[in-house]
Amino acid sequence: MIKKLSLYTVALLATIVIFSSCKKDYETIQTLDETKLTEYFAKNNITAIPDSAKTGYFYVLNQPAGSTDPVYKLTDSVRYSIKIAGFSAGTVYAATPTTRNDGQRVGSAFGFYGKTIPAISNVLRKLQPGGTATIYLPSYLAFGKNGISAAGIPSNEILILTINSFKESQALLDDMHINAYLKANSLTAVKDPSGIYLQTITAGTGTDLINLNSLVNFSYSMKTLEGTNAQESTITVTPKSLITGFRIMLPKFTKGTKVRMFIPSVLAYGNAATTSGDIIAANSCLDYTSIEILAVTN
Repeated sequence: MIKKLSLYTVALLATIVIFSSCKKDYETIQTLDETKLTEYFAKNNITAIPDSAKTGYFYVLNQPAGSTDPVYKLTDSVRYSIKIAGFSAGTVYAATPTTRNDGQRVGSAFGFYGKTIPAISNVLRKLQPGGTATIYLPSYLAFGKNGISAAGIPSNEILILTINSFKESQALLDDMHINAYLKANSLTAVKDPSGIYLQTITAGTGTDLINLNSLVNFSYSMKTLEGTNAQESTITVTPKSLITGFRIMLPKFTKGTKVRMFIPSVLAYGNAATTSGDIIAANSCLDYTSIEILAVTN
């Protein structure tokens, strides 16, 4: 009996030692991260605010000049772009493309590479629409000692998250993205009252007018403004079964029409990612590089 108790005692002591070692290692990383950040703030004259819940992250807010708007609430939707960079060398691990913006409810889960980052939602609730926030996220609140090889994030990497929020409506942001895309690619297009931009290649000669119930056979080539999800096809459908942009524009065409259309996200797939071949990210404007009306049946 004494022998058995001794074995149990040894096992218990070993567990305590292991636990203490793990706890010490964790506390060391926490201390190292905090030291690195506070020294960085002092050296660069940055006034960073520590998380009031004392979880370990710091943040800096830049509110829009002269704004009297209230800060975001949990139930508000926020339109934003985000850049996630490493503290050690400034390596950018993820960023919103310049051709679109992200957007979601402030109270929903924000994160990347499968990990939720509560600090993002917490800091957004202190930001006014149109403002910018920078979050300094210690490694133990990010990907810890394992890092994430798929993104190239090394072990114990402190992350810097830069978030730009937008006060503009999604429709206005879409218009800004399309105009920037047209300018960058030296393209000219006429803006339809709907917000769609149109480049007419060939005028139609058909006499059958298209309505929402017409059976329309047309070919198309499409991609997002960042060049992803490139696809092409020839289909026969009724306009009423298509995205809003096509429901608006197809009735303006006749057989033989060939055009290029730039469709805002609010008239395409909106603020939810959708699968159409590959995944089309939320708030993606679409470049239909070629649409040709082949036949119309009423």
